[in-house]
Amino acid sequence: MNIQAALSHAVTIVNGAEGFTANAFLDTMASPETWTIGHGTTRIAGAAVQSGMVCTRQQADGWAMTDMTQAAHYVLREVTVTLNEYQLGALISFCYNIGDGNFRSSSVLEALNLGLYSIAADRLLEYDEAGGVVRGGLQTRRGRERALFLLGIPRTTLTLASARARAAKAAAQAAAAETAREDAETDALNQAELDRIAKGT
Repeated sequence: MNIQAALSHAVTIVNGAEGFTANAFLDTMASPETWTIGHGTTRIAGAAVQSGMVCTRQQADGWAMTDMTQAAHYVLREVTVTLNEYQLGALISFCYNIGDGNFRSSSVLEALNLGLYSIAADRLLEYDEAGGVVRGGLQTRRGRERALFLLGIPRTTLTLASARARAAKAAAQAAAAETAREDAETDALNQAELDRIAKGT
């Protein structure tokens, strides 16, 4: 695994999505609202960013790389399946954006650790809200993360995962149909019994 290559992929997405802000600002879309600076940095050397702070682009690049490196190690600790540099790069960007705790409880990690790579890629697209509102910038970011992640999946794996997903959906639909049929039969028997009782009275 080439972590440096993965980080270079992540940097492209992160810097493009986060942009650069030299002056600290209050991110009102975060929950809770958080002071942010540079390329989305919220903590520097363990201390929270404060109002009035300023930075150079070089400082911002350094802070972001430190945070992304930490995100990379966190991702590698939580993921139990094999990743290549493209998949790791996409997940670094994702984790950097939503935070370690949210990554750990994400449906993306859940699918990935089951070996469902393409489903994990699709689930990235679900994380497109901030403050309870769908954001165009997040939709674009998730699309880029998904596209990068999919570069690491062989076509045969995509096909197999898609087939499994379709099979699981079909099985769920069949189970639902069988339940509905049994319920209908039960209702019919109950109605027949009620009719019999009514006639007897």
